[in-house]
Amino acid sequence: MKTIDDINLHQWFVDRELVWTPDHFIKCTTPANNEARAWILEKLRGRFHINPSFCPAFEDSKEAMFYELTWG
Repeated sequence: MKTIDDINLHQWFVDRELVWTPDHFIKCTTPANNEARAWILEKLRGRFHINPSFCPAFEDSKEAMFYELTWG
């Protein structure tokens, strides 16, 4: 059973998913499905955008690498 301590506060209080991709974001090549998007929201902390081809882009290069290693 999950408790209040299990809530990812970055997900609840910060608007991390942007509606456009800034130029400085690192673009990934592995497409994201619904499960990968949920994983991004739960496991990562930085801002991101998922473009129309479903490939995410991350502000933090470490998060982009972590995503690629996990889902690529």
